[in-house]
Amino acid sequence: MKKVVLFYPAVKFGGAVQPRTELPLSVLTVATPLHQAGYHVVIVDQRIESNWRTRLTDELRSGPVCLGVSAMTGPQIRFGLEASRLARDLGETPIVWGGIHPTLLPAQTLEDPSVDIVVQGEGEETFLDLVRALEESEPLSTVKGIWFKEEGAVRQTERRPFIDLNSQPPLAYHLLDMNKYRVQLFGRWHLTFETSRGCAFRCGYCYNTKVYNSTWRSLTPDETITRIKRLVSETGAKGIIFSDDNFFGNKDRALEILRRIKEEELDISLPKVDGHISVLAHLKDSELQMMRESGCRMVQIGVESVAPRMQELLNKSFSVSDLAEFNRRLAKFDILPAYYFMVGYPTETIAEIAQTMSFFLRLPKENKNAVPRLNIYTPFPGTGMYEHCVENGFRPPESLEGWVSLNYRTVGRRSPWITSERRKILRMLDFTAMLASRNNFVNSYKQTGPLVKLVAALYYPIAQWRVEKLFHQFPIERKLAEYLGLYPKQNAAE
Repeated sequence: MKKVVLFYPAVKFGGAVQPRTELPLSVLTVATPLHQAGYHVVIVDQRIESNWRTRLTDELRSGPVCLGVSAMTGPQIRFGLEASRLARDLGETPIVWGGIHPTLLPAQTLEDPSVDIVVQGEGEETFLDLVRALEESEPLSTVKGIWFKEEGAVRQTERRPFIDLNSQPPLAYHLLDMNKYRVQLFGRWHLTFETSRGCAFRCGYCYNTKVYNSTWRSLTPDETITRIKRLVSETGAKGIIFSDDNFFGNKDRALEILRRIKEEELDISLPKVDGHISVLAHLKDSELQMMRESGCRMVQIGVESVAPRMQELLNKSFSVSDLAEFNRRLAKFDILPAYYFMVGYPTETIAEIAQTMSFFLRLPKENKNAVPRLNIYTPFPGTGMYEHCVENGFRPPESLEGWVSLNYRTVGRRSPWITSERRKILRMLDFTAMLASRNNFVNSYKQTGPLVKLVAALYYPIAQWRVEKLFHQFPIERKLAEYLGLYPKQNAAE
């Protein structure tokens, strides 16, 4: 039986005060068809294996058909390259990269000598065809959906159409030690599950517009319920974390799934669902009550900015008044609303940052369950805002490794619109915003130690004051947290 080795790199530098390791769905989804086709699939997950280097070395020495690496833009590239270079030093095993970043920049990814082939887009069918071609020494040009090197040149094959999620086999969970992926939330053990893929909205900061062409596809309600039952039966999970970018991509479908979970008494917890406020704001009270009775504990909503000019620039259309009203209305249903904000865009003014952060602080005052969170804008390639960033002086990295430092927490030095003064404000906000809401550290959605909870509670008034005033001077507490390893340095990768 031929072997295929898959490597899932760590997603961040340093540790975290709220550790959580969810299933590596990007590799498990491509591992499943391989397993069904008779291949011996080995998954090495760097996040949970302290001796990953030794194990990967042993697996590579046994002569697998190839090594597959999944990578998003950011730290995963650094760790993925470590694994790829290890494979290169050990022999001639073909090295295949897939995931969001290689899909966005396949040619530049292939420029790295440690990458031989790129799977562009969804990998379930493409990677299986590629493995078969490599095993039989068939021309790679026969495989749809890949980029590869040939005679010193980069070749691209025909793009593969999007897959039908309902035709794919249920995931082969036994390929992983599921005990290492049990996330405890709201007092129950949860596992990750995908019911849909993509998003039809065209937000300017999001990769979905490029990777999935702003399309949305889903499992049917029947198939979703069948697979949830199977996952619960096989693993003993007491809750399901929906990984969908937009669970409410179709409102009727979403409500039908939640209704079935309730009516069939599956007795599972649903710690979060994602949706756009333009849909969620129009849910009836009876539908919100049904959501809670189905086990739903949190709804996640992307806000980004409430400044009108920035909303237009981001192609983020929603009514701020609708959002505020939904936030107040949701308070009576015991469902935590998590709101995701973002600052640091090109041309954004200090006044616009202040306007957004003022609304950020307002939400928990009007709903004690509200959980506002903040990210720093990052110009990911292929997104709607990317060219606007380049026009404003963004210097794209010239190599695969150059993208390591980009993530939603890093105040990038490649963005000239972020002046020295602006950088200090953004760094302050990145640290204090997560502490300016009591719910970020005391609600049951996070796994946080009691000492951290105590310190967070004591620091809360200071965090609120800093955010409200945008006061960034004397960041002693942030530097102390960095020193203690409780808060990763933002520029650790630069």
